[in-house]
Amino acid sequence: MLMIYDAYIEPSGIYVDMLFHAHNSYITSINNPNLTSESRKNITVMDFDFLDILSTENLSTLEKAEKREAENQEKQANNIKALGEYIKRKASGKNKNGK
Repeated sequence: MLMIYDAYIEPSGIYVDMLFHAHNSYITSINNPNLTSESRKNITVMDFDFLDILSTENLSTLEKAEKREAENQEKQANNIKALGEYIKRKASGKNKNGK
């Protein structure tokens, strides 16, 4: 029971510190007069979680890194696929814009 309390119930110092710094950076950014209103709407506290501590997933650091790598590879594959479809569409002549 004590391990469950220590691991899940009692907030760890690292989590509280990251929460403080993330909120502090968020408030500083929101109050920046040089930001547009659209930028203010898109900024979240999670953008300032540079150590990926505040995420709600109970993953280890290695698992988080592997997940980020898999997401990056999937994104890159989708970008390559979209570029290939664009080139195929241009080559087939479907988008000649009236020419």
